[in-house]
Amino acid sequence: MEVTERFVDIEGHRLACLAVNEHLAQPGEPAVVFIHGVLASVNFWRDALPAAYRDNRPWYALSLPAHPPSTVPADFQAEQVDDAWFYRIINGALKQLLKGRKAIVVGHSTGGFAALNLAVHHSPLLAGVVSVAGFHSGQWGGVEGLLVKLAGLGRWGRPLFAANIAIARRSRFVQKTFASLLARDRRAFLRHPLSQAMLDNLRADTGAQDAGALYCLFNGISRLEIGQQLDAIQVPCHLFVGSHDPVVPTAQSLLLADRVPDAHTEVFWNVGHMPFMESPEQFGHALTQALSSITQHHKAAVAAA
Repeated sequence: MEVTERFVDIEGHRLACLAVNEHLAQPGEPAVVFIHGVLASVNFWRDALPAAYRDNRPWYALSLPAHPPSTVPADFQAEQVDDAWFYRIINGALKQLLKGRKAIVVGHSTGGFAALNLAVHHSPLLAGVVSVAGFHSGQWGGVEGLLVKLAGLGRWGRPLFAANIAIARRSRFVQKTFASLLARDRRAFLRHPLSQAMLDNLRADTGAQDAGALYCLFNGISRLEIGQQLDAIQVPCHLFVGSHDPVVPTAQSLLLADRVPDAHTEVFWNVGHMPFMESPEQFGHALTQALSSITQHHKAAVAAA
């Protein structure tokens, strides 16, 4: 696996990127770009992807804003964060990173929202979407939902939000506990070697988190809602849904499956918010199938144009 670390700059935000195995890129095929969820980082994907794909295929990872090693501008405010802002930041980053190439965007959680939001806003760079535990509304459950609710309280909730981030940033035990709360079977999740590798990959970035920047992002997430816009999507979308996801309510997943035109839905039974570690074989197979399907659709569209 050959990895190059890069940064792109959009509206004062500096977003971290990984370019992996670029020498294996095939002409005419869209790039594959992975976007992580909140409180993770661009390094999340180093062990979340199936080893055969990770080591032998070209791919990119793009950071969410406000997640180290990415940085935010000094004037970053919660009021700036809405679906239009997400579109400008992520689409601008893709444009710089890929230099005009089309992309299949695979997003987890908030990364899944970012991918679907690109499709809602008709990004000219988008060939297709794979949303893994993605959402249309920032109203969540579980421990991440509590952080969103705290940030959504505004200045009253900001100190409590910052205190939670500070505790998690400094405590390895809290980081492991927090991650396990995202899974259906917490003990199995903690025992899985991929979970440990994921936490190791995130350690430095977690320690560098800026509570103020994250508060602005989480406050904005609490107001996100693109459910009424999903029927405008025109690119292929694959939805990966955990049957027991504690973060994204079942009602949200059902609405996505119903309103995204021609959505392909893969249900991970007895799985929570982290199918990479909870059901790695099914995830690897579903990911390979989805990427192949979108790539073939893209090639057919190019040939017909």
